[in-house]
Amino acid sequence: MYETKKNERALLVVVKLDSEKDDWRIEDLVEEFRNLVLSIGIDVVDIEIVKRKEINPALYIGKGKAYELAQLAQEKNVDVVIFNNDLKFSQQRNLEDILEIKTIDRTQLILDIFSNHAHTRAGALQVELAQLEYLLPRLKGKGIMLSRLGGGIGTRGPGEKKLETDRRHIVERISKLKSELDDLRKYREIQRKKREKEGIRVCSLVGYTNAGKSTLINSLTNSAQKTSDSLFTTLDPLSRIIELPDNFKVIITDTVGFIYKLPPHLIEAFKATLEELNYANVLIHVVDASNKNLDKLIGVVNSILKDLKLENKPTILVFNKIDKLEEFEYERLKELYPQAIFVSALKKINLEILLSKIRESISLKLKDVLVRVPFSSMNVLDYLYNNSEVIKVEYGAEEVVVFLRIEDKHLAYLKNKIVYIEEINFS
Repeated sequence: MYETKKNERALLVVVKLDSEKDDWRIEDLVEEFRNLVLSIGIDVVDIEIVKRKEINPALYIGKGKAYELAQLAQEKNVDVVIFNNDLKFSQQRNLEDILEIKTIDRTQLILDIFSNHAHTRAGALQVELAQLEYLLPRLKGKGIMLSRLGGGIGTRGPGEKKLETDRRHIVERISKLKSELDDLRKYREIQRKKREKEGIRVCSLVGYTNAGKSTLINSLTNSAQKTSDSLFTTLDPLSRIIELPDNFKVIITDTVGFIYKLPPHLIEAFKATLEELNYANVLIHVVDASNKNLDKLIGVVNSILKDLKLENKPTILVFNKIDKLEEFEYERLKELYPQAIFVSALKKINLEILLSKIRESISLKLKDVLVRVPFSSMNVLDYLYNNSEVIKVEYGAEEVVVFLRIEDKHLAYLKNKIVYIEEINFS
């Protein structure tokens, strides 16, 4: 994979259409776009905001504005123009003809960031698939017009040599990548069924990019997963074991951060990772409490979860980075979101409250049970230890009395054995 050229000088273009119906202020869109570009090591020279009633089919923006940008790029010695919008191939080509420098769109930018943070084979496969599916419609004749790009941002990944092959080879490569990802999906399914058989619970972290999910998982597990202020630090699925109250252990998984207008085919490419969320017992939605647009960030994540058909999954809302809040900001958030948990992953504040909440959430389908096991049926005891949470054991003259929490499906198995079962309440 090609390395992004550091310190490229970029002119950013944010196009706001009158027809766009959202509640994001243009200033917020600009700030987020700027942070995206800075996260990949590019210098932002200037930012142009363009307001239009409708898209120009040939250039996306007006011809006059395109020539203005060309002059500005020349005056400021710009290496690349980056649009915070998705451009058609013809629009991108026409803009480059006028600007006479490399021009990329939002999807190419995000793909480049993704490629920079894909460190496992699974992550690399998913990024390459997304790149090739983005490039395929842009192929013309025997290859894509990349001669003017000269490397740098927007060209990371499969590489020019591969992209200059014909369309058939690109299609074959996409097919091979999908096949490898299917194998990965099947392998994860085997792992998943093994966890289910062993009664292991899973909770998954979700949230807007840079919400502090990796820092949170580090603090909960005392591990050292890579963290950064950069966006999309975690692309590859990460799983760790955490210990909850009552010595109850669960697996916690981290996932790729979401973002506003995340290109649909990126979600499609990462299905092998995101489908793991379907099998989580509970989702932990992590929010950056210090972000002034946190209500919008929550909305973006909820919208993506809805697209993934996960809106009804049990979810714990967690506001992270409370150490950055003033007291009045903290109190206001607690009033607005009374059911949420408020933590600082970095300072390890209120983590025990979060662990208790996770414990409570994954116990909703468990029943408190007393089981009397005669010595003649001691094999049942092994089953209880493997498939339930044993709270206490008392040994009598002819039997073992076990206090435990257990799922209905395992309780049904016990009812077919020669044991006495009584539902009780430990609280």
